[in-house]
Amino acid sequence: MLEAYEQITKLKNIIEHFSSYIINSSNEKDINEILWMTIDICLQLTGSDGATIYLKEKINQEEKLVIKATKNLSVNFEFYLGYSLPISPISLCGYAAVYKKPIIINDTLNLPENHEFRQFKFFDKSLHYVTINTITAPIFDFSNDLVGVLQIINKKAKPNIKLDETNATLFTISYTETDVKLILAISSFVGTLLDRAKAYEKFEVSITNTQKMLANMFDSVKKSISVLNDILISGQQKFIESLQTEKKEKILLLKEGIELFKKQYQLSKITETIISIAYLITRNVDTKMIDILHEVISTEIRLYDIPLKINESEYAIFLHNVDIIKARMIAKRIERKVFEKLKLNEMLSTSLKFLWSFYELKPDEEKNIEEVLSYLQKIAKENEGETIQ
Repeated sequence: MLEAYEQITKLKNIIEHFSSYIINSSNEKDINEILWMTIDICLQLTGSDGATIYLKEKINQEEKLVIKATKNLSVNFEFYLGYSLPISPISLCGYAAVYKKPIIINDTLNLPENHEFRQFKFFDKSLHYVTINTITAPIFDFSNDLVGVLQIINKKAKPNIKLDETNATLFTISYTETDVKLILAISSFVGTLLDRAKAYEKFEVSITNTQKMLANMFDSVKKSISVLNDILISGQQKFIESLQTEKKEKILLLKEGIELFKKQYQLSKITETIISIAYLITRNVDTKMIDILHEVISTEIRLYDIPLKINESEYAIFLHNVDIIKARMIAKRIERKVFEKLKLNEMLSTSLKFLWSFYELKPDEEKNIEEVLSYLQKIAKENEGETIQ
């Protein structure tokens, strides 16, 4: 009864650990993580002292088996990570790869010296270790093509003991049918996982390359647009000048100014440039004052900014690549300069007023400019009696 209970408990533990491995590894996309998880579960479920996974790689135009993950609980076998073997029957792993079938040996010490499986003795001698038994299984992908080889060695009678040349034969026991079935199941499952992970890697690389290509294309387009923008700004200024009846007159009429602004606004969407609008309502100005106002506006803004006259007392200034804070500063400077010139010419009137309102138009906005101007006109009138902050 006790023996049956122990068998049931052991089987339950195997199922629980194997299920956990399946769930965790199925959610993993990193190939290295999958390999190390597989190594750990092989050691845990079979009580082996060591486990190694070889993957097939092409080295100098020759396909070889390369150690990608390995662990030995008695000696430091990780020193051999990256070591490669030819895919030939001279080694256990090579034999399993060539003939695509598993190999189970429970007593390597009784193999004759001229036996074809000699490769593992090289590792034993270099590490002062003895391989007593092994299960070596090929790993296939979803298309049944060879991916690599999974190998476990030395099933231990006592889990915590460290094996060496002196005690390996004493504390190593034979692999069971259950061990063989588990390793074959794991090798089959990990093959599918590796196949999926490699497909995911290719997909990720493809996405990354596409993103880089698009980013490079976008940068090239932006550079071209930047050059085009400079050309358009230069052409825009000539266009502004051509609209003037006199060269001294820099304030556009409403229709021409709106037409020009709309072209600039479309360009700003491409170049991702903001435009701020400063709306001005004047109170108690005469013809001479208007001349001074026009002169100041013309000198205090840049050649490619667009000033326009809404009516006899209202104006809008479209400031390219200027945020609303700078727009307020420009408006305050225009107002100060006008008052300075009026004072200088002894034309200063205490009843003169400037009413301002501002709007920052971002490139991703879809706004009707006429509606924006109407909104700014309303705000400016509501601000009567206030000064620019």
